[in-house]
Amino acid sequence: MNVLELLQKKLPLSRSELLLLIATAPNRYKVHTIDKRHNRGKRVIAQPTAEVKALQKLLLGILRGKLPVHSCAKAYQPGTSIRDHALPHAPNRYLLKLDFKDFFLSIKGGDFSSHIKRHLDIPDVEIEIFTHAFFWTPKKTMDFVLAIGAPSSPWISNTILFEFDELLTDYCDSKNVKYTRYADDLAFSTNTPHVLKDVHAFVQDICKEIAYPRLNINESKTVFTSKKNSRSLTGLILSNEGSVSIGRAKKREIRAMAHKYQIGALDLESTLHLQGLLAFMQSIDPDFNQSIARMVGNDRYLTLTKQLQ
Repeated sequence: MNVLELLQKKLPLSRSELLLLIATAPNRYKVHTIDKRHNRGKRVIAQPTAEVKALQKLLLGILRGKLPVHSCAKAYQPGTSIRDHALPHAPNRYLLKLDFKDFFLSIKGGDFSSHIKRHLDIPDVEIEIFTHAFFWTPKKTMDFVLAIGAPSSPWISNTILFEFDELLTDYCDSKNVKYTRYADDLAFSTNTPHVLKDVHAFVQDICKEIAYPRLNINESKTVFTSKKNSRSLTGLILSNEGSVSIGRAKKREIRAMAHKYQIGALDLESTLHLQGLLAFMQSIDPDFNQSIARMVGNDRYLTLTKQLQ
């Protein structure tokens, strides 16, 4: 592959202009912060400029399919949703939830270079192009880190954890434990008592021993639970009967909003919120959406959801 030639065919830039864009890409980010949930501090969002976004999307198209993503990774994958992450765990009695600390920022440019070298035979100069295009250099640092806000970051986070996911899946298979990962949320379930403590220890070990990336578990968010208690994953409720749902309270909220929409009493902001909820529900429980369609009438339902088709 000749990456520069491929890019020049797609971008209206001379060779010198393209090289300058690639060289300066790690510094072309607009940075802001948002509040984390539950008053847990601030999350740094770094969004690449339009030119860098275009560059990232083109390079992502070149790499996608050439670097592996493990089947246990359920986030950012075509045709998958949080339901695919949660459903395999619903039938099992015991559940362990783990979470990575500062997930994207823990993934460095050097990690990605090593990952490409492991799986692709391409020149170092082309590896450098990918690294400069995909990674952000925060001010006052020399680090290349994966930015929350770049369109390429989710896929990179999935492929770079391939070896981690493979090691963990093999171990879990040997212990009759089900493992799935949704971005930085790891879920493990089994019907065998006490084995999840061994899984927890194994995850801690491979975080220290794996060649890349250097990840840490956020132990303040580690949860051991079972069917004796209420179980949830990424906002979905796991029923003791083996199904997943958003829960009765959330369904009542959606039905109440849909009723207001039906009688013309729902304001624009709430209507947009309802649209988002129905889009989410379509991937979780399409039968519920059909009940909403019957409730408000098919024509009004299609009007409500037309922007989501």
